[in-house]
Amino acid sequence: MAETTNPAPRAYLLGSELRYARTQAHMTMRDLAERLDLSHSVIVRWENGSRVPSSDSVSAVCAVLGLSSSERDRLAEMAREAAAEPANSVSVGSTGEQDQLAALLEYERNASAITDVAPVLMPGLTQTSDYVRAIVGTENGDLDKWVNMRLGRKDIITRRRNPTHYVAFLLEVVLHQQIGDRETHIDQLHHLIELGKCDNVEIRVIPTTAGWTPAHTGPFVLLEFDRADPVVHLEHHRSSATLRDKDDVTAYLEARDHLARAAMTPEDSIGHIAAVVNRLENTA
Repeated sequence: MAETTNPAPRAYLLGSELRYARTQAHMTMRDLAERLDLSHSVIVRWENGSRVPSSDSVSAVCAVLGLSSSERDRLAEMAREAAAEPANSVSVGSTGEQDQLAALLEYERNASAITDVAPVLMPGLTQTSDYVRAIVGTENGDLDKWVNMRLGRKDIITRRRNPTHYVAFLLEVVLHQQIGDRETHIDQLHHLIELGKCDNVEIRVIPTTAGWTPAHTGPFVLLEFDRADPVVHLEHHRSSATLRDKDDVTAYLEARDHLARAAMTPEDSIGHIAAVVNRLENTA
């Protein structure tokens, strides 16, 4: 399989895995390059995801690093998948939306922690099926596909084995914004409360009294990994972007810390949501 230049999610994650394996073996990039009879710059590009190594090259790396056969097979498969993946960093239009969604799904599957900041709508991984239907619209011919896809994504935070740690920050106004009918609104709030009871989930409400926060500048999803640097996913109407630049991502990490200080605690947030539900259910 030929090597290809293709800085996409799978290439990024593969490079991080290779870097982790090399550092665990206490070997520098120059040491590895010398053992493989390659240029040091090739190893750099493999590890930063700007170039995808062939599965044979990955097997050679694994042999030098003394990795197990199962680990070699896993990384070689990652290389094959990365080589076949289309590049996507900034996308516009329906095709771009599909590419970016594929990228987001790949990141979500591999993330150890996800922070979802939602200033307008309920955070994506917390949405009920009726809420999704209200957003997508019944005139959409692919409605069932979109609903199933969105609900399927929730598995990363609801599965019994190794669920992803998930923190959702939402502006208080989102609790009062009715999407769909009244029943859909109330059911969505109940669903937030139930998710908030999970050990790996934090629902954090940012009160209106907090004033301006980074959430007011727009939604973002911060994804963190055990063996890779974090990335940020941004989404707007028919356009989206993935940020990997260290300085850009650092700014969002700082924004997350700002929100953590401004938001209610998880316990107070759930209590506040329950109070909103109670008012809605007791209002004719």
